[in-house]
Amino acid sequence: MTARQRGWLLPPLALSLALGILLGRQSGAVWPGLAALGLALAAAVLTLGRRRFCALLAAGLALGFLRGAQAYHPALPAEGEYMISGIVCAEVESSGSDQIRTVLTQVTLDGIPLRGDAYWTFYAEEIPGTLQPGRQVSFQGSLYHPSGASNPEDYDFREDLLRRGIRVGLYGAGELMITPPASFSLRGAAASLRHLLIRALRASPLGEEAGGYAAAMLLGNRTSLSREDRSAFSRLGIAHILSVSGFHVGVLIGFLALLFRWLRLPQGARLGLYALVLGGYVLLCGSGSPVLRASLLLLLSHRGRMLRRPRSPLHLLAAAWILMLLWSPVQLTGLSFQLSFGAVLGIALVSPFLRQLFCPAPPPHRQRLSSLRSFSLRGALQTCWWNLRVSLAAGLGAQLGVLLPSLNGFQELPLLAWLINIPLLFWSGLIIGVYWMALITLPLPWLSLPFCALGREMTALLLSCVRFLGRLPGIALWTQAPNLLSALALMLLLTGLCAMLRLSARTRRNLVVSGVLALTVSLIPLPHGTTEYLQFSVGSADAALLWDRDAAVVIDTGYEDGVLSNYLHRRRLTPDAVILTHLHADHAGGLRALREDRIPVPVIYLPDRAELAEVHPDMLALLEEYLQSGTEIRRLSAGDRLTLPSGEITVLWPEILKTRTGQDANLSSLVLRLLLKGTSLLQMGDLSGTYEMYAASPSDLLKVAHHGSPSSSSEAFLAAVRPQTALLSCGSAERHAQFRQRLGADTALYSTAVHGLLTVRFTEDGYTVTPFLPEAAPTEPNE
Repeated sequence: MTARQRGWLLPPLALSLALGILLGRQSGAVWPGLAALGLALAAAVLTLGRRRFCALLAAGLALGFLRGAQAYHPALPAEGEYMISGIVCAEVESSGSDQIRTVLTQVTLDGIPLRGDAYWTFYAEEIPGTLQPGRQVSFQGSLYHPSGASNPEDYDFREDLLRRGIRVGLYGAGELMITPPASFSLRGAAASLRHLLIRALRASPLGEEAGGYAAAMLLGNRTSLSREDRSAFSRLGIAHILSVSGFHVGVLIGFLALLFRWLRLPQGARLGLYALVLGGYVLLCGSGSPVLRASLLLLLSHRGRMLRRPRSPLHLLAAAWILMLLWSPVQLTGLSFQLSFGAVLGIALVSPFLRQLFCPAPPPHRQRLSSLRSFSLRGALQTCWWNLRVSLAAGLGAQLGVLLPSLNGFQELPLLAWLINIPLLFWSGLIIGVYWMALITLPLPWLSLPFCALGREMTALLLSCVRFLGRLPGIALWTQAPNLLSALALMLLLTGLCAMLRLSARTRRNLVVSGVLALTVSLIPLPHGTTEYLQFSVGSADAALLWDRDAAVVIDTGYEDGVLSNYLHRRRLTPDAVILTHLHADHAGGLRALREDRIPVPVIYLPDRAELAEVHPDMLALLEEYLQSGTEIRRLSAGDRLTLPSGEITVLWPEILKTRTGQDANLSSLVLRLLLKGTSLLQMGDLSGTYEMYAASPSDLLKVAHHGSPSSSSEAFLAAVRPQTALLSCGSAERHAQFRQRLGADTALYSTAVHGLLTVRFTEDGYTVTPFLPEAAPTEPNE
């Protein structure tokens, strides 16, 4: 290979490695990667020039395939009961449902070491007092394999754990024993120190609120931040301020650089101290990938300057990309990874061109700190104006680099991000510096008090600004999730604004205009011309969507997990109505997620006298919030009809005067008969066997009542309905198997526990059922 080819090997090698990882993720087989890697390396040894260059790219592709298959499909121990031991290496948290969760390292199962960490959960009214990071625990529990996404674009619990180095889940705390660790654990010790520092910050004169933000910005712990504040930061496009990443590491490195310069340390000693401090900081932050990526980039950059062989930002980015993906290939599909590298890519490719555009040359009287003797106000103002334009160029480049992953992750385009990013980043950098000084001086209260007071006031000013701006209407544009056209549009924009390419002004202008137009078109929702009923996989809950051409009707919303809300938000789909079969949390709790995601709900349909049934006060309060915000509440009873573009919905239950107030809400659950293009679907809600025969209408499809509970769907009811296909929303394969035995010989069964999201598509010729998990076939009567 020529010197030029060797110099430009890293960027395409990084892309080939990423492509290989994605292919390995889909395959899971290791042997194709091994065979291809051997052939590619042999070709690289035996060939020269461009052929060797291509062979090395093929080797990167094969290596990525091999690492992707290994990382996304690791070998796991068998599920079952074990005597478990491990060291707590993360904060111990408690959810509103009394679930305690944390992470264990150095885990043993019946005395046999487990590779990787484990996610541990159990239920208790409160966290045991001695259960803290760094402690060793022993207990009897069960091991399970975390499941992946069972709905389109849903949160993938399994891959999220893999990105954190966690392969298995542990449940239970039988015979729990909490003791000091029997052997030293570096991660356990770091977690214990982090826990102590977080508690110290929150208990310090900073106060609970500022102390919580200090814990987030310095140590990456955001458990005490309110959901409303995090949402405001996200809507403004500055959520990265709350995550320890390149910006936060850069502030720390800036302080270290000033200290090392004052001490006049040689470059080699500085590099070693940088590595030592950043390594400890990575451990202190829980070994999170964002801080690790930032530290790696800074160390590579400093090493290049030390050797007087500085590399371009693009090559440094490619080198860090390759090292990170070889260490943990699962990071590639994580939003944090994409945002971090996207920001640096935008700065590397776009910011130099924007800098030439905004500030082609430094000011003639640029004021430097080293020339204070010749200080002039004119020079200082010119310098500030020039630095502001340079920062604006860098900020715009970063915003463009993170545009695609941001839209894919949040489906919102922050309209103020380009304007407020620079001043808020500057202010946040000052706050982080004050936080560090407050933390360092905490052992000396008389010295720490001024820093704590200053940090508290600066935090209050930041939050007041963010909260005010976050409440403004129209600060973020709601878009649908990006697609292939969006990716093509971004490539056109990056090409048109890339300073490395020698393009004419006309070509750049055409590329940028074409990219902007293509991106705009790609984010506009297309008309929906089909009729579909979607039963979401939400565990032992219920959430469904009837999407009939341009009409969208939600039938139950599931829990607060946001599965339904996420689906609607990604498609920029506003429901015309929400029908709640009853007000139990597993059917109506998702209203909270719809509200938090700012998805408008014009009307909510309830069964007659639904509020007078036995329901939790929280559900009534949530309903009142919607009523106060302008949502119309309507009641339905037997005989009511709702018209759809391709048919109608008929209410079969409850009948007026046949239910009593104060009884179980399931007894007055709505039963709906959907007639779409000549096909009927009976939606039973949670109606029990007491009243189900009142709604036993012959139908082609049956949405099974009450998650397949034995108290509903009697033999007489099933015989009266005679469905061809049954749809079951349940949380376990055992419930699926039990209900399979109760069905007739001519009925196929699909369940969300086995098949994931169920999509029923209606046509003039009938219907088809498509499961989200295609490898799971419908269970026929003989299975």
